[in-house]
Amino acid sequence: MMYEINQSTQVQEKSSIPSIPVGINENCTLENISRESAANGSPYLCFTFNNLEGNVLKHLEWDVDPERVNKKEGENQDEAVARKVNNMLIRIKHICTKFVDTNSFSVNGKTFIELCDNLITFMGIKYQGISVRLKVVYNYKDYTSLPNFCPFIETMTTNPTELKIGANDKMEKDSTGAETEVKDSDKSDLPF
Repeated sequence: MMYEINQSTQVQEKSSIPSIPVGINENCTLENISRESAANGSPYLCFTFNNLEGNVLKHLEWDVDPERVNKKEGENQDEAVARKVNNMLIRIKHICTKFVDTNSFSVNGKTFIELCDNLITFMGIKYQGISVRLKVVYNYKDYTSLPNFCPFIETMTTNPTELKIGANDKMEKDSTGAETEVKDSDKSDLPF
């Protein structure tokens, strides 16, 4: 095999799909709910939101891996896993009940995959044509995302909005990488 970089090597200099920006975003729509699989085969539930400018935000919910759950003080491992699963189910319900009546929302599954498939079937196209307001923050990797805790979505008919930016909401990217680079640089190589 030969590796060659020349004028025929095309570089995409801009993101092809800009993300919905950080903040409270109005007139967003849920475009799709799907079950996807990561490169390692792990299934996840994907909610795809758009705004009027064509920006996209994908909210992913993953099955809880008991091996990766950290216990809080006073919890045993089973309680910690149950807490993580419950938090995931609350986020899913929080999203879906903006498009269906809370009293009619009931979905289950014996496995995470079955839960995802049953949710997708239950929701059908009920979310189409309904505008919502989204609270978007940066996650710990500095990607735009929905917060881990509710509320982060409401219908546009909620007036005034009940979504608020809180003190714990990450609204700016970390600059630790740049600070470390400057701090660790050898000042003797500076041009001034």
